[in-house]
Amino acid sequence: MILDTLIIENFGAYGGIQQAELTPEPGRPVILFGGMNGGGKTTMLDAIQLVFYGARARISNRGKQPYKDYLRDSIHRGADLSEGASITLRFRRMMDGESHSFELCRSWRVGIKGVEETVRVRRDGLPDEMFTEHWDEVIDAYLPSGIAHLFFFDGEQIMELAEGGHAAEILGTAIHSLLGLDLVDRLESDLKVLERRKRSEGLGDEAVAELAIVRSELAQVDGDQEKAANDEGRLVNEAGRLAKEVTAAEDTFRAEGGDLYIQRNALEANLAALKAKRSAAEASLRELVAGPLPLLLVEPQLEEVEQQVQHEREIRHAKTLVEALDERDQQVLSTLRDGGLPTASVKAIQKALAHDRNRRAGLASEPLLLDAPDGLAPHLRHLRAVVLPSAEALARKLVSELDALNEDVARVESDLERVPAADRIAAIQGALSAARAGHAEKSSELQLLKMSKVALAKRRADLEARLDRIGENQFDQMVTVDDRERILKHSAKVRGTLETFRGQVIQRHTSNMESLMLESFQKLLRKTELVKALSIDSSTFEASLTGRDGKSLPFDRLSAGERQLLATSMLWGLARASGRPIPTIIDTPLGRLDSEHRSHLIERYFPNASHQVLLLSTDEEISNDYLEALRPAITRSYLLDHDETKGSTSIKEGYFA
Repeated sequence: MILDTLIIENFGAYGGIQQAELTPEPGRPVILFGGMNGGGKTTMLDAIQLVFYGARARISNRGKQPYKDYLRDSIHRGADLSEGASITLRFRRMMDGESHSFELCRSWRVGIKGVEETVRVRRDGLPDEMFTEHWDEVIDAYLPSGIAHLFFFDGEQIMELAEGGHAAEILGTAIHSLLGLDLVDRLESDLKVLERRKRSEGLGDEAVAELAIVRSELAQVDGDQEKAANDEGRLVNEAGRLAKEVTAAEDTFRAEGGDLYIQRNALEANLAALKAKRSAAEASLRELVAGPLPLLLVEPQLEEVEQQVQHEREIRHAKTLVEALDERDQQVLSTLRDGGLPTASVKAIQKALAHDRNRRAGLASEPLLLDAPDGLAPHLRHLRAVVLPSAEALARKLVSELDALNEDVARVESDLERVPAADRIAAIQGALSAARAGHAEKSSELQLLKMSKVALAKRRADLEARLDRIGENQFDQMVTVDDRERILKHSAKVRGTLETFRGQVIQRHTSNMESLMLESFQKLLRKTELVKALSIDSSTFEASLTGRDGKSLPFDRLSAGERQLLATSMLWGLARASGRPIPTIIDTPLGRLDSEHRSHLIERYFPNASHQVLLLSTDEEISNDYLEALRPAITRSYLLDHDETKGSTSIKEGYFA
């Protein structure tokens, strides 16, 4: 199926006639709609489901409101009720190997007898009376309403499945609808009714009376279950609406600096700690400056002083040596003469010794400029080789730390300057608290209702078992080989066959669904080593994961983003398992995902979710880098422009500026 054109006239937030072309180009499956919260995104999703399914559509804000009342209230407030509203959807689908075009129009108006609804179907440009008259059967044969939520869903449905509160219930309902097992369940129920009726024909007065009581109780339980189901639908819708209000309130609170307001005490404490660190670093630097550090400015001169001190040490040694050599040379020459050494030899030695003394006397005659002690040179050498390099390294480290601390101080001070005043944020914080409290209260009501549904289901099972037991002994004694016995035996046999058939069908198909879900999850996460296997219990429909170590991996071990990707993968895998080429429509697609997991959906899911993908996004979800990453897959984009003064939304080409 390919959706080609959507025309909305005076429905919900949409005033007048609004039209969007939806046909995707090859290789560019995405049609992107941008709209602010309350601007008509969810209404567009409702419109597509309403035109397909009418009273059976999963509408976001209908609750337990009667269908006709909902239709009346959904007419745009600026429109004439007698003219009413309409939704027209043009689409194409394959039938018997050929492509056919359809135009489906659902319109309604308020007439003398109340709300009057009309459904018209045109096939290949011509009115089709058969399709018009039997449209509910036609659409259920192609896309049953029970699995429509696999293709048309919003971020809240992803959150609901990701949080795991009743994921098994969602999966069970989807799998039953996908495999057509609701027909099997209905047949099994009808057979039980037949068996009970046949058994009651042979019961005594006492058993008949007890049977009537149990049937009355069973009817009461059935009524309670129906009411609980309606209440659950209403509460789910209200909880979803309140969750969106919480998200909107959180966005407003964050935009007004609410996060900074909450963090104010922590920011002030952080600022004080940073300033204390800066003061300590400055004190250490001042200590260095007051110590040896300035000598780095005259390091070349210190080297010259060290060399001069060493040279003067040599001068002093030379003077002492020259005096000693003069006395020694006289003694040596005297000894040589007394020993009878020839006069010529003595003169030669005397000349050599005189030359050596004269050479040494030249150094000894140099002036002592500093006349510093000999120990000064080693001190200067240690100062230059050890003390000054260490001081320089420490100074550089302290300066670097001070630069970083100054930047941190400036950043925190800037954050503190942006902290809103208490009176300014109080109203917004109050609205956020009220929204959260409302959502928590509604979620609590929903949880209590689910517990009540479990109790009702158990009560019903007990009553059915009691029905089966009533008069069994008496019946066994009274029954003869007649039609009743034959019917009962065959009915029980058929129910056993149905039970076996149901189990085998589920087991056969769940393995394929498990494989497709796991494959989808690994595609989105790109962490093939994180989850080794995904399995679904064929009796409870509980999903479980196996980690790379072969051990069970509880859902709560996954991050919030990974759980949302897993929920998306489950819906994606079920949609792929259906084998139906249906467009995918996603309202508020990125929810509360972090940037990394948003990128995964942008790059890996949206361009591959289906051959046609309608995305309904806020300005904070698909924007900037995300928009650029998705752009190659986008055929066209629209902006849902809501005029507050007129209370009306119009569909315009383009996207958020």
